[in-house]
Amino acid sequence: MSKTTEVIRFEVMRNLKKPSFWIAAVLIPLGFALYMGVAALVGYNVGETMEAGTATSDLKLGVYDEAQYLSSTKFMNSEEKEQELAVQESKDAGIAAVKDQKIDVFYYIGKDFAETKKVEIYTKPENAGITDDYSMPIRMLMSTTAAANVDAIDFAVITGSVDYETTTFDFKDNHVIDDSEKLKEILGPGLALVCFYILMVVLGNRLTSAMVEEKENRISELILTSIKPVNLIVGKIISLMIVGLIQLIILIVPMLILYKVGQNGNLLPEWIKLSFDFASLAQYALLLVCSYFMFTALSVIVGVISPTARDANSYSSVMVIMVILPIFFVNVFMPAGTSTLTYVLSYFPPSAPIALMLRGVFGNLPTWEFWLGLADIAIFGLLAARLATYIYCKNAIEFTPKINFKKLFGTPRKQWKK
Repeated sequence: MSKTTEVIRFEVMRNLKKPSFWIAAVLIPLGFALYMGVAALVGYNVGETMEAGTATSDLKLGVYDEAQYLSSTKFMNSEEKEQELAVQESKDAGIAAVKDQKIDVFYYIGKDFAETKKVEIYTKPENAGITDDYSMPIRMLMSTTAAANVDAIDFAVITGSVDYETTTFDFKDNHVIDDSEKLKEILGPGLALVCFYILMVVLGNRLTSAMVEEKENRISELILTSIKPVNLIVGKIISLMIVGLIQLIILIVPMLILYKVGQNGNLLPEWIKLSFDFASLAQYALLLVCSYFMFTALSVIVGVISPTARDANSYSSVMVIMVILPIFFVNVFMPAGTSTLTYVLSYFPPSAPIALMLRGVFGNLPTWEFWLGLADIAIFGLLAARLATYIYCKNAIEFTPKINFKKLFGTPRKQWKK
């Protein structure tokens, strides 16, 4: 046990002393914040550009309503000023006016509009950009006309202006479940899913790379003269889990501080009010620990069987794909889409962590299935750690460019350290 503790202490300190660890710890939250800021800015600029592209306040507009559908030719433009469409004598006259640059946009409502339900729009080349859409004026005029021909309530239903309010009852204690309670239910699985994904991205390849480097540098020969393989493997797995916990603390604490500041400053919507269900958080924290233990054990297996770093990257990619497989089939985890594939992914050990977390988020994970899936992950993680130790005994000083599976799964060396 003392040897395992030494390995844990050494590996943790070695990782914490690396500038790359702290750079990643700082850059990831900054990267997320920068991404959200850039996305918001780009979305705002795109909206501004599209609004500017469809502005009609400086344009001359014309219309020929052959169907005599419109009740008015005046509308409010983007600058909240009244603007009027010039009535043309015919379709040909309106098109000719655009060609002669007398007007900028011409709208034609054909005589068979009731059957075709089509409005033709003609404009000049300089106004025909890829993001330009000059249908808004005629849409507003036609909506106004339609509103005048039907009851106000019918028009609201047709245009989707009706508000829908849903009330959910909890029949166990007969009370209404509000949005904050719904958020509380998905908080545990949602946080577990995000944390597990972050740990995979930030630390997923670290242990694999370390195992391969020790083999390539022939350090493993020296290590195994003073420590048993089981102590080394267990120590490395636990140390990476501790480093991952430190990484999560660095990420979560600033987020909680920002949430508290936003809540106190009334900067957040009213429905974003976190109320913690500690039983659920504890369950999914346990799922996160077992899942990450399984993932690190699989990473060790990849590291001990890989002769070179290039091979390790290839095998790691396959492993990661198996782990994130549920993300590609996220629709099967929704309550309406539950199928056989849902249960296959939930109990196939590499994909089980994310599958169970997704089912928890969507609210279709019974308690008994949660504990069964957790046991499945824990048992597989222990078996993977045992297999990693077994393979390490055979392959720790194997430096051939190819994996010798016959030798790898032969009779292992009984003991490295006397």
